[in-house]
Amino acid sequence: MSALEKLAAKYPQKRVLITGATSGLGEALALQFATGGFRVAVASRNPEKVAATCQRVEEAGGESLAITLDVTRLQDFQDAVSVVDAAWGGLDVLINNAGIATAGKIRDLDLQVWQQSLDTDLWSVIHGCREFLPLLEKAGGGHIVNVASAAGLLNGPDVSTYNVAKAGVISLSETLKVELAEQNIDVTVSCPTVFKSSLLDQEGHEGDVFEGTTANGLKRDMESTSISSEYVADCTINAMARGRMYSLPQRDARANWLLARLFPETFRKIILYMYRHQLWIFKQN
Repeated sequence: MSALEKLAAKYPQKRVLITGATSGLGEALALQFATGGFRVAVASRNPEKVAATCQRVEEAGGESLAITLDVTRLQDFQDAVSVVDAAWGGLDVLINNAGIATAGKIRDLDLQVWQQSLDTDLWSVIHGCREFLPLLEKAGGGHIVNVASAAGLLNGPDVSTYNVAKAGVISLSETLKVELAEQNIDVTVSCPTVFKSSLLDQEGHEGDVFEGTTANGLKRDMESTSISSEYVADCTINAMARGRMYSLPQRDARANWLLARLFPETFRKIILYMYRHQLWIFKQN
């Protein structure tokens, strides 16, 4: 039995909502759930892109529900809850995927960038979990997937805004894994490293501040990596089906996390050495 089949058996009404579902990992997840016959609520801030993704969901074998949702607006979440409740009477799977990437040295980033990063990458997840929780409880249980990043586990230099937001998502997910167990609600947090996505595309991210040594290295890696959004989506769904807390799709994510957890002082010294000597992702060119 495949991971999708296991989830379909566990949640026979097959209702999933995904934020940031019109591109990258969000769209890959939407289409994979659609192939399993799930009903997919496609949530994003651009109604035209929502409509286009809904069409792809239908073509892939799913049933779509279009939701225009700006994750920086609490009212949009509350409106989305009403739409889902009216259409489906509950929710089985919530995937908080929407996010942006910000980077720069802490002395160079003004508070507006911090606010933008925390609103989009952390507060949106908090709002999603809080607002949709009654629908999951109404269904008798369910699954929350919060998309974080290995950045929230490894905390590299020049990416403080992104690190802090994603570390908060991981902390929230770890907390809810235990807190919501009695309500039969499982929690998975996805922590990938670099993969092909639209995260750094200019369209839709105009004005985002993403600069500095680490940012340049991440851009190069994203251009050259062979890891796709579809692969990360598949790993996430497999982790859900297995009841896993963490989904770390890539080997470098797993290896670095293990090193950081077992030898935190040594790991930080290694990062400092590579940063000073412009090695690995910190190379200037």
